[in-house]
Amino acid sequence: MGRDVDFGVFLPVTNNGWVISKTSPQFVPTFDYNRRIGQLAERTGFSYLFSMAKWRGFGGEVEFWKYAIESTILMTGLAGAVPSLRLIASVAPALIHPAVLAKMAATMDDVAQGRMGLNIVSAGNKGEYAQMGLYPENFEDFRYEYTDEWTSIVKRLWAEASTTFKGRYFELDNCIAYPKPIAGQMDITCATSSERGFQFVAEHCTDGLFGGLSREHQMQLSRRMKEVADARGKKIRTHTLIMMIQGDTDADAERLLAHYAAGADQEAIRNIYELRARDKKPGARGDRYKQRFESADMRLFYAGVPYVGGPERVADMLEELAVDGDLDGFLLIFPDFIEGIERFGAQVLPIMRQRGYGRLTPPYPTQT
Repeated sequence: MGRDVDFGVFLPVTNNGWVISKTSPQFVPTFDYNRRIGQLAERTGFSYLFSMAKWRGFGGEVEFWKYAIESTILMTGLAGAVPSLRLIASVAPALIHPAVLAKMAATMDDVAQGRMGLNIVSAGNKGEYAQMGLYPENFEDFRYEYTDEWTSIVKRLWAEASTTFKGRYFELDNCIAYPKPIAGQMDITCATSSERGFQFVAEHCTDGLFGGLSREHQMQLSRRMKEVADARGKKIRTHTLIMMIQGDTDADAERLLAHYAAGADQEAIRNIYELRARDKKPGARGDRYKQRFESADMRLFYAGVPYVGGPERVADMLEELAVDGDLDGFLLIFPDFIEGIERFGAQVLPIMRQRGYGRLTPPYPTQT
């Protein structure tokens, strides 16, 4: 029953990636490492690269995410190394003025020859921004209203010769931002799993991204996100985050998971839960953090639903997402990115292609 879907790589801009363990692959993020990952993903047949914005880690024995390289600079630097892939850089509106970002993004898009997109980070762990004195008081209460105004300004600056604006959070007086993005606008993604977030995606975005607590939850989120967009007469693409624990067989994959779990950094896991949940009000969002922390399978990974299995099982799970969840894209995380991409490309992608799952976003033509 195949359909066209995209596979992306969630680049490791932080040390040790997303597995909170002393027995998982240990590494420090560098441009060279991410370049090699990106070039391998391009050769393998992936469609896009994605990187997050992270400003403070969570401690523990592995010093989880103490080291983090910056997303917009990384993705701009990668543009020449992976000439056929879509690139998505993350930016937090709370940290940068929309007029500054509008020019930065247009410049990034020029470097990438129209292949650059933005992921808008509406929220963050309070400690990341508070350490710089840049966390507005009670930001959780109005973050989407702030982000909505910020994004509206960016899009107007891209579209208008000059922009005058007076809102609740920003004021612009005959503000000029040149150059413009190559296509006039840029693809915009937002990672969210809330109804308010779905409304933001429907209003401003081309793509929505979410993690989820299970495969069933991922399918539910995809369908609901598209329903909200459809009600506004908008078509969006949905992507979900997957922690890929793939072995040669199902038993091999389970062995790998058990190995990582045996080295779980309990201090870092506890820090992550407490820092992510402490400022969240009771309700769906806080409950999701609690559910993840209390799950033996989920708490080992910062984000994403773990897909554990051999090639056939993994392909079956992905196909279920594509068919029953109407997913357009799968953003993959690997414990070992080089080995993981090679294994996925050799063992899973051929199965998906054989079942009729083509590539939604074709390779961009390389510049000569």
